[in-house]
Amino acid sequence: MKTLETKQSKDLFSSIRKIVVAVDLKDHSEATTQYAAELAKCFNANLYVVHVFSPASLHAFASEKTYGLNNEECARLRQKLDQLTDGVREAVPKSEAILLLGDPVAEITAMARDVGADLIIAASHHPGFLARLFNLDKAPNIMHHAPCPVLVYHEQH
Repeated sequence: MKTLETKQSKDLFSSIRKIVVAVDLKDHSEATTQYAAELAKCFNANLYVVHVFSPASLHAFASEKTYGLNNEECARLRQKLDQLTDGVREAVPKSEAILLLGDPVAEITAMARDVGADLIIAASHHPGFLARLFNLDKAPNIMHHAPCPVLVYHEQH
């Protein structure tokens, strides 16, 4: 099978300089980040490893105790995110860990827009009907709102 190479396809791949990888910090996040790091290494791109903390208690009726618990959770998530990013820094020195607060889809797409991302990588690990029904899989929504191409990563089982 012969691959068609056009100037347009060369320009597309040579223009990938900033990659955002969206992670939820669950078990599959390491594989997703490693995959993104391999792509970033191939393109000599910056890699932004992004997690969005979406506490249900970010509203007007949250108590001081609730905010304290959210601060503890943010610190725990920051540590996990830093460890995940440190794991790819040798391969991709231009890696940055970013922890955001809010709606995952809105925050990831806004962040990608703000940094001028050329590619977003998001994992899809809830392929079932119920997961789609309850909006557990964020990748399709990210694709619909992204300012750049989105690569959806499915981990091999």
